[in-house]
Amino acid sequence: MSEQSGCIRPDDFTWDQYPDPHQRPTTPVRILRSAEPFLIEADFPPDFHAGLHWHPHDTIYLMTAGEMRIGEEGSFGPGSLRWVKAGHAYGPEEAGPEGTRFHLFSLGGEIGLNWADLYDVPEPLTDRLTGFSAPAGRRDLASAPLWRPGQAGPSRADMPDEGPLVFRLQLDPTAAPAEIAFPFPWMCFVTAGHLDVDGVGRVGAGEFYWARAGVGRLMAAGPTGASGVVISTEALP
Repeated sequence: MSEQSGCIRPDDFTWDQYPDPHQRPTTPVRILRSAEPFLIEADFPPDFHAGLHWHPHDTIYLMTAGEMRIGEEGSFGPGSLRWVKAGHAYGPEEAGPEGTRFHLFSLGGEIGLNWADLYDVPEPLTDRLTGFSAPAGRRDLASAPLWRPGQAGPSRADMPDEGPLVFRLQLDPTAAPAEIAFPFPWMCFVTAGHLDVDGVGRVGAGEFYWARAGVGRLMAAGPTGASGVVISTEALP
């Protein structure tokens, strides 16, 4: 049986240069997970520039440090999330004067980088893009819905756009352990405190807990509580 849930601790992984067969400049990355859900962390040096490109799967950026400017979409910084549909060409990506760091989720397949001047978007992806009102968007995580164990979970109907299901999670330090599961595959990026997860261990700030749809684990917060961002890792509708 494949894994049903687990923890990703970025500091357990080493940095390496992202490979590009065309020898274009790339940046250091850590490949945090190379199976569903696919996840890397990227570290752009100051003023790094990446040209127009597209990804073969729906993609989510979770910004953690510095600033990134993306074409006409503007600037993204810590506390913001960006989503983009498969096949939508965008860019350039430009790191700010202090560089930028972010996590990149690929929903439905391996993370792929296709330069728009070298690779045409396949027709099925082009056709799919016409069904959306916008091919990309952003979220301010501070204004995302807040969820605590025992409450009804947020749904896509609570989201402001055609992007992913995203909400904040809060566990109080005095609360009894609770089994947490959702009817979709998901990742939780812990932003403060830590989670004690039965059968998995401690998941601290800057680390991820992930689970497949319907898989529950008993969780309790540490002595200062726990906060995080929950992201559905199913393909965007």
